[in-house]
Amino acid sequence: VQGYGGVNIHEYLKGLGEMPEGWGNDGAYQALKAQVVAAASFAFAYTNGGSGEICTTQSCQVYLGHNKGGRWEDAVNEVKNNCGDGIEVMVSNDTNEVIKAWYASTFGGYTWTSGEIWSSNKPWTKHSSDLKEGVGSLSELRDSDKSYDKASPYYYCDWGSRPEYNKTAWLKPEELADIANALALAKRDNGIISHLSQPDKPNPDGTDTWDQEKVKSEIRSRGGSPINFVSDVGIDWDSGAGKTTTVRISGDGGSFSFDGREFKDFFNLRAPANIQIVGLLYNVEKR
Repeated sequence: VQGYGGVNIHEYLKGLGEMPEGWGNDGAYQALKAQVVAAASFAFAYTNGGSGEICTTQSCQVYLGHNKGGRWEDAVNEVKNNCGDGIEVMVSNDTNEVIKAWYASTFGGYTWTSGEIWSSNKPWTKHSSDLKEGVGSLSELRDSDKSYDKASPYYYCDWGSRPEYNKTAWLKPEELADIANALALAKRDNGIISHLSQPDKPNPDGTDTWDQEKVKSEIRSRGGSPINFVSDVGIDWDSGAGKTTTVRISGDGGSFSFDGREFKDFFNLRAPANIQIVGLLYNVEKR
């Protein structure tokens, strides 16, 4: 375990901070036991049976470094009693590999396959909707109780923040314009993408990062028209697939229309601080 060295698998499981141990007192003890198996499967697959290292953050599984106790410990011990010194994991019938059991508290009404989110498609990941009934708009999805995880604080929220803007993820019009300009430039010349990482952090490719003015200059040199600020933003989405399909951005120099997945990926490359779009379905709000 990163920062802790070798940790017995059962002690590791007892130290996970992902699941509220209070579930065990609210009629969901069986769910805790299922999460023990999911967490063990993820750890086994991630570390290749213990030969590798697993991180302690939500990028892997949150490890507290100590026994969380309570009903969570009870669930770990009960699952352990089923298999002695071994661990109980899930194995794919299709590939015969231990399942890397990705899980999260909140899905926002939809789940996607691993291939839709990353690039490698695993047969145990499914595209599905867990809505109680269909919705006609993003505002209905946001405001109604048609999603089972509506009560989660992560159901509809921004992701990331900056201390200088009251710890929020709001962008200024010129910052969104810069992201749109950078993507428009990359679509004209994908050979310069290494210069378009976020300007407020070291360039991961070891080259120079182009600032807003340089990006606008490069667009003009390739026959394009950059924008200086954004005046309007709109999105289209597919309620059946649970995906943002199109992002439309208008400004003083014209307008852009981007594929939803393409915009998300480039936003995450260029946006400042740690501001990110984390899923395939997202909205844009203005104030």
